[in-house]
Amino acid sequence: MSQPWQPQPPPPGPGHYGYPAPGGWAGMPMPMPPPARRSQPGAAIALTAAVAVAVLLLYGFLTGLVVDFESLAEDAIESGDPELDIPQLTWLAAAMGALIGLPAARLAPGQAGTYWFAGAMALVAMLLGETFATAVLGSEATDGAKGAFELFFDNFSDCWEGWTEDAHGVTWALVPLAPAAAILTGYLLGRTRPTTP
Repeated sequence: MSQPWQPQPPPPGPGHYGYPAPGGWAGMPMPMPPPARRSQPGAAIALTAAVAVAVLLLYGFLTGLVVDFESLAEDAIESGDPELDIPQLTWLAAAMGALIGLPAARLAPGQAGTYWFAGAMALVAMLLGETFATAVLGSEATDGAKGAFELFFDNFSDCWEGWTEDAHGVTWALVPLAPAAAILTGYLLGRTRPTTP
């Protein structure tokens, strides 16, 4: 007499012997990893350059707002010292560098070349920002007879020379903070998310 067919137990696998089933424990959905961000080095370079230009202009105009050129000139006349001791905002170098490094970190994470490009742009922005600040102060000294942009482009060498003569030793020590902060921002923030090529 033949035996009736008996169902066979399912083979071991996911969902058996304490392992979760493909749907997770007790049918709960498994958490999905966040989608990988697509690296965009071209956009990162373009935006980094744009931010560098914006930061250097902001730095120049901010210097013009902070420095009271007329008061400095009056103090120099009273003291009989022809040299003007113009305060500089070079202590903002690290913040400027971090802002310039941010697009590279966010748009091209993991692309070290964009971080170093941001560092180079931060150095350029720092040096040109100081030179543009001199042009802004020069425009104020002439009561706006010549605009800051006109002085910057037409008398760039004079503005550069004026800044380098007024720069103190600590100024030159602070300038490298801009590229260092830009590169560091790229490495610190750029490695936080996975990327796809």
